[in-house]
Amino acid sequence: MKRDRSQSMVIRGDRILLVEHELFGRDFYNLPGGGMEEGETPEQAALRELSEECGVDGCVVRPLTIEYKPDMESRVFTFLVEIPDDAEPVKGIDPELPENEQSIVAVKWLRLDEIAERDRAYLFGAGLMRIPYFHDEVLLWDGDDISYPVKKVFS
Repeated sequence: MKRDRSQSMVIRGDRILLVEHELFGRDFYNLPGGGMEEGETPEQAALRELSEECGVDGCVVRPLTIEYKPDMESRVFTFLVEIPDDAEPVKGIDPELPENEQSIVAVKWLRLDEIAERDRAYLFGAGLMRIPYFHDEVLLWDGDDISYPVKKVFS
């Protein structure tokens, strides 16, 4: 089995704590998280990654999801995590990458309407709908229109 990943979903009101990355020529947001280390539980990994990438300590409230990566050989564990009300996340590091190859650009609190559809899709897959505020927000969305980005042709 390939390396499992674990991540934290931290919520403040209507905002989600996200890590902005610049990697492989793309700019994207995702939850603080990363690969699990030998002998580490998914919960321990989620909290370690939150500390490394965002400079804050938290505690696991409950599990949200266990997803299988597209390779079907490794999993992604997502946990709802609380941090102290006065904690201010800061841009951290990815200790697995050399200093000159760091991909973390920033950490930000973002609302759903500030997040690209692609990045939102990953959040919904990670269990965002299991958070009461966001579940209720989606139920309020108006209309039955289908919104889908223009397809790109890959060669």
